[in-house]
Order: sequence, then C-alpha cells, then structure tokens
Amino acid sequence: MDKLKLLKKYWGYTQFRPHQEQIINCLLKGKDVMGVLPTGGGKSLCYQLPALIMEGMVLVISPLIALMEDQVNQLNKRGIKSMYFESHPKSISLQQQIDNCIHGNYKLVYTAPERFLNLAFIQQLSQAKVSLIAIDEAHCISEWGHDFRPSYRKLEVLRSLFPLSPIVALTASATSEVTMDVQNLLALKKPHFFQSSFERPNLAYHFWKTEDKFNTITQLLNFHKGSSIIYCNTRKQTEYLTQFINQSGHQATFFHGGLLASEKKLKLNLWQQGEISSMVATTAFGMGIDKPDVRTVIHMQLPDSIENFYQQTGRAGRDQKPANSYLLFHQGDVQELKHQFLDHLPTQKDIKRIYKDLCNFLQIAYGEGKDVFFPLDLNHFCTLYDLRLSTTQHALKLFEQAGVFALVQTQEKEYRIQVTTTTDQINAYLRNETVPARVLEYLMRQNTHFFRDTTRLSPQKIGSALKLSKERLNNAFEALSQQGLIRFSTPQSSIYLCPFTPREDQYTLKPVLDLAAKMRALKKNKIEALIEFVKDQSHCKRNAILNYFGEHKTKDCQQCSAQTCSYSLVEQKVFKDKIISLLKTQPHSIQELKQKLYFEPQALQTLLMTLLDNEYIKEVSGRKFYWIHD
Repeated sequence: MDKLKLLKKYWGYTQFRPHQEQIINCLLKGKDVMGVLPTGGGKSLCYQLPALIMEGMVLVISPLIALMEDQVNQLNKRGIKSMYFESHPKSISLQQQIDNCIHGNYKLVYTAPERFLNLAFIQQLSQAKVSLIAIDEAHCISEWGHDFRPSYRKLEVLRSLFPLSPIVALTASATSEVTMDVQNLLALKKPHFFQSSFERPNLAYHFWKTEDKFNTITQLLNFHKGSSIIYCNTRKQTEYLTQFINQSGHQATFFHGGLLASEKKLKLNLWQQGEISSMVATTAFGMGIDKPDVRTVIHMQLPDSIENFYQQTGRAGRDQKPANSYLLFHQGDVQELKHQFLDHLPTQKDIKRIYKDLCNFLQIAYGEGKDVFFPLDLNHFCTLYDLRLSTTQHALKLFEQAGVFALVQTQEKEYRIQVTTTTDQINAYLRNETVPARVLEYLMRQNTHFFRDTTRLSPQKIGSALKLSKERLNNAFEALSQQGLIRFSTPQSSIYLCPFTPREDQYTLKPVLDLAAKMRALKKNKIEALIEFVKDQSHCKRNAILNYFGEHKTKDCQQCSAQTCSYSLVEQKVFKDKIISLLKTQPHSIQELKQKLYFEPQALQTLLMTLLDNEYIKEVSGRKFYWIHD
C-alpha cells in the first residue's frame, strides 16, 4: 500500500503536512534525517507511517512516559501494534519485556533514553530487527537545549548497535547551535535537514502590563470566545484561578502534575470535547496534545524560556484560523521568575545532603540498591529530614536526568498508618468482634514492626483480604483514629525510586553535581533571554522569536504589541465614547469596565487620568468613577 493510502486508512488524512512526505521518503531510502518541525507540525507521523512499510520495528526514544503511553494507546487503537518499556514494580520483568519486543511482531517500540545506561538492556535489545530509529525531543541531547538530559548522550551507542538502520532526530524548537550539536552527537551520516518556518502568521502576540491579572483574564475570556489555555507557574495558581474564572460565569478546569492519571484523562476529555472551554494549567499540560481549534493562549506569569513560550503559544490556532496569545506581566514578575526557577535550584551542598538522607531513609546500603524499587513518601521524607520540598523535587529531577535513578509515579494509592497507643490497649481492643478490630489485627499481621514503623498498605489489598467495601474500610480507619489507637493519612499516589547503579556516594554524585552546575548556568541564560524579550517593546515580537531560532525577517508582523507593529494601545472602536457612556449611566469600577469592554489595561489608565485631570469624572468610595461634566 502506498503512503497516501496508509495516511488515509490509519490517520484519516488525505494529504501530508509540510516536510512530512520528504522526511518519510528519505527514511525509506535509508537516509538519516534531522527535522525541526514546530509544535503541531506532525513529527510523530514521520516515523509512525514508515513503520507500516518497513520490515521489522521502529525504535522510538522519548523522554516522557505519559507521552509514550498516549502514543502507544493511540497506535493500538488504529490497529498498529505498538508497545513501550514500563518501569513499574508490578510490571513484568525487563527481560520479558525485551523478549516480547523482539518476538512480538511490534511495528513501533518506545523506550526512555535512560534504558541505554543498562548494559544488559543494550545487549539483549541488539538482537531485535530494528528498521528505523526515531529520536523524539532530540534537543534534549544538547547541553544548549532548553531541556538537556544527559541520558540522551548514551544514544550514540545506537549507531554501533544498528549500523544499517537510518536515524531520524526530531524536535519542535531548536536554535541552529542545538541542531548542529544534535547531528554531531548522534553521529548522523550526511543527514537530510528539514526545518519548517517558526512563523505562525495566524497568531498575534500581545504583551499586556497589568496589576490585576485575574480580572484581565476574565475580560479576555469575555471577548475571545472558544477554547483557551491559560498557563500558570504553580499548581496552587491553577486551582485558585480556575475557581475565580468559574465564579465569573465561564467554564474552566485545572491541570497539573499532582493529579492522578484518571483525573488528567477526565479533564482532558472534557476540554477536548468542548464541555469545558478553558484549561488552566502548568507546563505539565500540552506535550502531545493536538486540539486544532484553540483560539487563545494566555500566560498568567512569565515562562522560563523563549522555547517554552513559543511551544505553549503554538498550541493556539493549529487549524490555521486567527488566534491570539497574551502574556500578562507586572513589575514584580521578573524577580518572581528568578525566585521560582533559580533560587529553588539545589546547591551542591543540597544535592550531597539529599542523596545521603535519601539513602538512609530508604535504607540503601553502600554498594547496593541497583534495579530495586523503593517506595518513597516524599512529604514524609522532607518532614523527617527538615528539607524544603521544592528544592528536594528539583534535586530528584537532576538525579533522574543524570541517569542515577528512575522515578515512577503510580496510580496505586496507599494508607500510611502509625500506632498512637500501647501494646496492651491494642491487644485489649482486638477482643472486640468488630470491623475496626479485624482491620487492626490484619495490619499487625502484615507488619512485624507494627508498633515501631509506619505501615503502608493499599486500600485494595486490605479491602480484598477482609472483603470490605471502600466505604466500610474508611469508616473502620476513622473509628480506630477517633479512639486514639492509630493515626493514618488518606490514600495518596505512590512514588517509587529505582536506582540504575549501586550506591557509591562519590562516584554516584559526580555526574549529578556536574549536571547541576550546567543546568544552573543554562537556566540563568534562558531566563535572561526571556526577560530581555519581554522588556523590549521596540521590536516586533514575532521577528524576535524568529531571530532567536536563526530565522530572519525584515518585515514586521503588524499584529503584535511592539511599537513597530502597534502604534497605539489595544482598545475597541470608539473606546472613549463607550467609556463615557457607561460612566454617565452609573458609577463603574475598573473591574466592572473590564467585564463590559475589551481594552489593554494601560489604555484605560491613560484615559481615566486624562478625564480626572480635566475634571470630567470623579472617583468615589469603592474605587468607582462617575461622570460629573455637564
């Protein structure tokens, strides 16, 4: 079957997007390819479709488990047999997974780059018939990329493992420096280079200075109908803003990394199906999401890099219809950005301490721990060792990026139970023939150190063993707690930590310390570039983005907030007349005016100051303005 027929049969499209067919043709001829296709450019199709034509399988390297899982699910639904290597204490062994990969007639097999730190994995995988190697998010291999992951450097082994297999390296955003770095580090052989323009002609970039971001956002949602994404820098901000938007008469939901997979799936479906119009999210939302009719993307705070700003705004207007992006900022945002993304980065002293405390907490002896799954209660760990949660989370990410260990978040939930009374009182209580007593007895049987250690058990395990419903089990725990016998925490998602190497403190820490120094310098440079980009009001914003990625335009876009493109503040037609008409009717606050009209915050401030100076209006209590001029 030819390419177009496969495209129609499995994806429902009648034509390729720019560069897709050329990339596929090169790969089918055995040529290496470097592709820079901006967000929404259809990168995954470039290696998924060839899998249906080539013999053997396509090996895909991807950095995110969630993205791998999503793509595998989508491919299997389309009838394209696919799998990914799981890292979970309850999944089948890695050796069995590799056997399945080799003998299971899979067309696409996904894996994380950290797998290539495991020599046994490499040796066993070398027996597979790999027809094509796809490196997704290829910018991660470069130290100059905005999401550098040292484990990607191990991918150079792929060339020697599969010398006859072409390699395609794909990314959505990379500077010319990064693309050259990728090609050299992967040892691509005379690669064919394809790059789509970074220009989004249907997308207007607006930079609004405002001290009242919440009301400004509802003002924008009033004016711009349709689907929207609003990015915040913290989980709490997404929840607070969602509540405010819903109270303002709009339909919104929040999305962040602290949600269970089932919660994320539900929220995503509601948004994609149009039942919820606004998705308020952290950067955990977006990768792999392809909703074509997003009309507006709003940044509540400054993003941490131009690359991320470009990728996030690029999720608007993928249907090629007009779309808008808004970045809201005020004077304190620069310091807040530096505080969030630089001040919380762990120092070398932090990293050494956290690693030592972590090994003690998990009871990992020197020379041990390799390939063992350790359950980690992060909040309890930080409380016990008096560690700051945000710094610890950053440190754990560095350990993962450096390939020291994997962090696996599961959907399984666990109770944490601790005894708060004496052995005699517990034994006396066990004489009761009640459900709480049965639960207590079961807990004691499951943990020989019940009176000394915290017991961790899943509700499913307890309920199944004692044949209790979820409601009856919760009631039993509440009863035991009220009677002062135990203290327990409600079930939380479990995190498992799996070291890739045995504990060897100095040897283990060196790559993490080196990475921490590089990441701090890189993050600082990215943030400084973003701050300069936002502060510069003199030059076209679209052209500034294009220049950053090595693409140069001489003509301005004429639709962004820069002085060269917009000679006046954004406001509705006959804006002054409409404001005067409203103030003549009754006093209005700035918030009330925002709910009724569309204007850039500074435009209203300028007009109100003029009207006040000329004594056309007066301010009354409650920060309301009314018309007094005859």
